[in-house]
Amino acid sequence: MKFAATILALFLSVGSLMAADNSSRFESVGGKIMCSCGCGQMLLKCNHVGCPNSATMIRQLHEQVAATDDDQAVLNFFRREWGVTTVVEPDRHGFELLAWILPFAGLGLGVCLLVMVVHKWHVHEAGVKPAETRLDPHLESLRARARKETEI
Repeated sequence: MKFAATILALFLSVGSLMAADNSSRFESVGGKIMCSCGCGQMLLKCNHVGCPNSATMIRQLHEQVAATDDDQAVLNFFRREWGVTTVVEPDRHGFELLAWILPFAGLGLGVCLLVMVVHKWHVHEAGVKPAETRLDPHLESLRARARKETEI
């Protein structure tokens, strides 16, 4: 009898651990999905009164988390069912890969452009010496007069 009670307690504890795991997975995956009603809030935080979509989406999230252990499969289900924009984090393949690449590519391009412009300014500055510049003779006489009067 003790053995049966121990086995039953073991099954109940494993079951509660799995339920806690599904609950944390539900919260984790639900935090990556936006409500599609237009409120701009995360699915599990949608407080839109009379929201036409959140109850259905939360029910589907419960079903998908219970049906599969793969979080990516759940997110892909919501991409197919509710549209790509409902999942906050873009996928890492296909067209959505651009959302990961373009910010870094734009930053790199901007840094390269900035380095080229600064280098060009530096080369331009170093290439022109004040003694090499020739001013109009009339301006040269005015410059000489200004130096003489200010004693520089």
